[in-house]
Amino acid sequence: MYPFVLALYCLLSTPVFAQKPIDSTRIHAEKINRIFQEEVIPYLESRDSTPDWTVFGKHLVSLHGDTGEEVLLMSQTIYSMQRDDWGNFSAAIIPYAKKYGTGIPAKQRHAFSRYMSRNAQLLYQSGRKEEGIRWQILALPLADETEHAGMLDTIEKMKKGE
Repeated sequence: MYPFVLALYCLLSTPVFAQKPIDSTRIHAEKINRIFQEEVIPYLESRDSTPDWTVFGKHLVSLHGDTGEEVLLMSQTIYSMQRDDWGNFSAAIIPYAKKYGTGIPAKQRHAFSRYMSRNAQLLYQSGRKEEGIRWQILALPLADETEHAGMLDTIEKMKKGE
């Protein structure tokens, strides 16, 4: 029996018989895209006013669990950013980045960072200096690495009151 198990193991470990690993990232992205297409877009198109993210979130989570929550936070963040709704964006980006930060596509992370940085500077200029500095710091990890030096310089200037 032992030689049979060994022979089977050797056979299955060769490239001809070895199974290819499942691309879980691709499958997850497809699932998110499907939920977005089937749930989020129809919901947003049916609204005349700002979506009720709490009610819609309960619906998504009840149907899709953690993936539903991810789609909710992503949708709320992007929707708010596109409408320049800083209040809803700032409420959504923190939990979204904390929970899914490493999985957020680079293009989205960089767009979020630019939006956060712009609003941080607006907060700072309007006299809400501490809040502006805090948001500028929060924007840094989401930014493209090529922007880090400039952002750090901006943070230092803000701290100095320049």
